[in-house]
Amino acid sequence: MKNIILSFTFILSFFSLLPAAAQDYENPKYLKGAVPTENGVVIFSETQSVEGKSRQQIYTALEAYTKSLLKSEVSGTQCRITELTPEQGIIAASIEEELTFKRNAWVHDYSRFFYQLVFEVKDGTYTATLRRIRYLYSKMDMTGVDNTMTAEDWITDKEALNKKGKLNKIGGRKFRFATINRKDEIFANALKAAQAAK
Repeated sequence: MKNIILSFTFILSFFSLLPAAAQDYENPKYLKGAVPTENGVVIFSETQSVEGKSRQQIYTALEAYTKSLLKSEVSGTQCRITELTPEQGIIAASIEEELTFKRNAWVHDYSRFFYQLVFEVKDGTYTATLRRIRYLYSKMDMTGVDNTMTAEDWITDKEALNKKGKLNKIGGRKFRFATINRKDEIFANALKAAQAAK
């Protein structure tokens, strides 16, 4: 009897998540135009105003934030600062992380996620750019060769949306969905760091 109740509870909780997930997949933030390209290359970029903060204040805060990404719980071994140029306001890092698609007691579905993060800082403002995105998905590595996939081949409108403009199963509902969410998180936390600069 206990097993039946546990099974029923699990089924109910599983189906209770479905409407929310479906609603997320319909969100325009994931659909047409959500993954910008420049000359065929995927580049996410945003400029933020941080009133009352000098370039040095913002730079110091974003440098600390970038370094924290290199030592996070999901960061990998291929993380490094590639440029720190205070006089020009440039911070750049190459980062490897675990990009999780699904995780519970039974499943841990993820990809290694590689990207370059660049900040260009000025007085009262900065531009954040996330580019050179690649994935290494172990479930697709059946041959023992390097199966690194680029964002250009995986999460663009052409690759991740079906003919109806909806997210397809793998490129869309998995890689594009998770990448956009992670990009949003990185950019939002950068803004918080810059706003808290002292």
